[in-house]
Amino acid sequence: MGKVVNINKIDTEIEKLKTNGGMWKIKNGSYAIKHLEVERLARLYNIQTNIELKHCDLTNGCAVVKAVATYQDKNFYSFGEVSPQNNDFEYPLAVAEKRAADRAILKALGIHGNVYSAEELPNIKNNNNENNNTSTDQGDIILEKIKTITHQGNLEELKSKNKKFLNDIKKKNLLRFQELKQAFLNREQQLTEG
Repeated sequence: MGKVVNINKIDTEIEKLKTNGGMWKIKNGSYAIKHLEVERLARLYNIQTNIELKHCDLTNGCAVVKAVATYQDKNFYSFGEVSPQNNDFEYPLAVAEKRAADRAILKALGIHGNVYSAEELPNIKNNNNENNNTSTDQGDIILEKIKTITHQGNLEELKSKNKKFLNDIKKKNLLRFQELKQAFLNREQQLTEG
């Protein structure tokens, strides 16, 4: 018989993530969690994940990946999908894989639905309503992510992943753009200085 998840332990892990920046609050009381932290939780709870490519059309930037997370001899299934409508990152297969694996792992832990992978965050490039706070919210999310990045490559990935948003905000709110640009520059300097 497999060991049962210690609810207090997962709650303790989640509280740590909320305080160290690995997880942050998003709409409707839900939380987003970094992909890196999902992988760490999978190792902590000995969750094994298998990935299977179901569809790939790189010409159109589309991919679908199936993930099966095995925990305590039970399988938890999910798919990760990428298309130009829900992704502006240059590596659609990598994003689809992360989405699928993260969803399956979070399901295995019993927290998907309340906790979503940062890879699942909505793509705001289709939002044309300038009067809502989406752009401000996305800027705040980027600023929070910048604070917690520990590797130059991850900083470049964050910049690349949000390129469309940064170009849009530069046109709409130059001060906000400059704030974000400075945060990237400051973090890059911190990382290169060690």
